[in-house]
Amino acid sequence: MNSSEQQTIVVVGNGMVGLRFCEQLIAFDELKRYRIVTFCEEARAAYDRVGLSNFFAHRDAEKLMLARKEWYQSVGIELHIGDRAIGIDRDRKTVQSHKGVSVTYDKLIMATGSFPFVPPLPGIQKQGVFVYRTIEDLEHIIAYAKKSTSCAVIGGGLLGLEAAKAAFDLGLQTHVIEYNNRLMPRQLDETGSRTLLQKIRDIGVQVHVSKASKEIHG
Repeated sequence: MNSSEQQTIVVVGNGMVGLRFCEQLIAFDELKRYRIVTFCEEARAAYDRVGLSNFFAHRDAEKLMLARKEWYQSVGIELHIGDRAIGIDRDRKTVQSHKGVSVTYDKLIMATGSFPFVPPLPGIQKQGVFVYRTIEDLEHIIAYAKKSTSCAVIGGGLLGLEAAKAAFDLGLQTHVIEYNNRLMPRQLDETGSRTLLQKIRDIGVQVHVSKASKEIHG
């Protein structure tokens, strides 16, 4: 098909969902009717965010990648890494990126994913405070842990406990602070939560339930 007859599909976000959309569209687009352009805010293309904690064990970002750059090139996807989409003009049907790239689209797919909730606590912007979402976040945590002895994790949900395990494996005295009266309140009942609490305390992680974080000092 002539490139002038193709429709341009812009995908804002190249996480697990954005990549999955691209894979499915490529698989069904046997007539090559679509040109795909995708913007990725992070410094690397889509990776396995679910298995993020494994990064602490192998420290190899390539092992988490879901598709190589060569794959994007081979299927004709125009991938803009480290370039955030910052503006959408719905009248002109264009997307503008942070680096000045402007793309006119026929269809626009928003696959920006989630973002970590950061409680509005005094001191939250201090040095040594991190979120736990990207490979870059983990790299910063690992670097900071080299000059630290202890770590506090705000939140005793699934992700908070993963972060606590990572901090513990880095050799830090680890504390988990949970507002609710039990761990993983969305996933476990009281009996399961008590069992989990005891096992976590048995390995040396200190857990503080029914405790609200009010301020960060440091």
